[in-house]
Amino acid sequence: MSNSVCDAARQLHERLTAWRRTLHADPELSGHEERTAGFVARQLRELGYQPEERVGGTFGLVAALGPGTRRAVALRADMDALPIAEETGLAFASRSPGVMHACGHDAHMAMLLGTAQLLYQRRNELKRPVKLIFQAHEEQRPGGAQPLIAAGVLDNVARIFGLHIWSEMPLGTLGTRGGAFMSGVTDFRIAITGRGGHAAMPHQGVDPIVVGAELVTALQTVASRSVAMTDNVVLSVTQFHAGSANNVLPEAAELRGTLRTLDEAVRAVAERRLRELAEGIAAAHRAAVEIELFPGYPPLVNDPDTVARALAAARTVGFNDDQLQTLPVQGGGEDFAYYAQKVPAALLFLGARNPAKGCNYPHHHPRFDIDEDALPLGTALLTQLALGDDGEGFG
Repeated sequence: MSNSVCDAARQLHERLTAWRRTLHADPELSGHEERTAGFVARQLRELGYQPEERVGGTFGLVAALGPGTRRAVALRADMDALPIAEETGLAFASRSPGVMHACGHDAHMAMLLGTAQLLYQRRNELKRPVKLIFQAHEEQRPGGAQPLIAAGVLDNVARIFGLHIWSEMPLGTLGTRGGAFMSGVTDFRIAITGRGGHAAMPHQGVDPIVVGAELVTALQTVASRSVAMTDNVVLSVTQFHAGSANNVLPEAAELRGTLRTLDEAVRAVAERRLRELAEGIAAAHRAAVEIELFPGYPPLVNDPDTVARALAAARTVGFNDDQLQTLPVQGGGEDFAYYAQKVPAALLFLGARNPAKGCNYPHHHPRFDIDEDALPLGTALLTQLALGDDGEGFG
């Protein structure tokens, strides 16, 4: 089977590339993927599917295939682009000013469309149903996964797989890890209110810059003194706004930043300590403080057994052991985490880096691009995940 799947995926290279380039040239921001979803739906209908559109009140769509008596395998691709002005100079560069597919979602859609084609051609080989999930709104919170889950996309699903292009890994490699894989995210805003005055007479005021500076330093103790050495926390203050003149103490200051953890209990501890430190330091300086936390995606925890199945499928379609990488925990967040909270899940990173082709810029960079030779590899892998032996314990 593997040879026929790989050969068929390779034969789709031209079509996969055309799909990817069409989508790349017409990117849409999170929550606005109307043209993108329309294009995907048209391709699915041409392939023989009857996709369900606008699922969960989003532009997400779902297509199902196969016998309906057993729990399904789900495959997910995201569809949204980023607010970035493209600087690649590609012939198929974005035609939407200030909007770009700078994270590979165009490739994700193309690979899942290719998988849809191969699976439809092999629908009699399916041992269980398959759900193809094209999800909107991944890049911007609250994300598009939760509305789809609420609409029932995971009903009767045994496992879900996601495949993400990764520019940090060379073409022909695949990386993942079981257990905690990507961080949970909480962004924060701390507004400090003091009492303004003349900079030459600071004793008459309450200087919010002093409060903010002390707080920036104190927040670093959340990682070093508030959680165990075996836990992981990163707390970064990324913005500090205050003042407008050299001789004036400002009335207010504002800090913003982000908190990253790999465990929800640790996140709760870190959020509590952030509040305690901000309130305590402000009170010590006779200032007032307002704290806003913006909880984002939870930590993404890959199911070890589902990861093992994915790696077995990768070997079946031709990945060698030296091409399969156990990756370190990633600091970024992903709303695939919501699926992983509900059913066994595995998110996999597919290498697409090739400096010889200029494909060596990081994700979210205005010159981001991928080696399109990765497209058949991902299509073959996703197809094998759906067609492969489900094995004991699959559900």
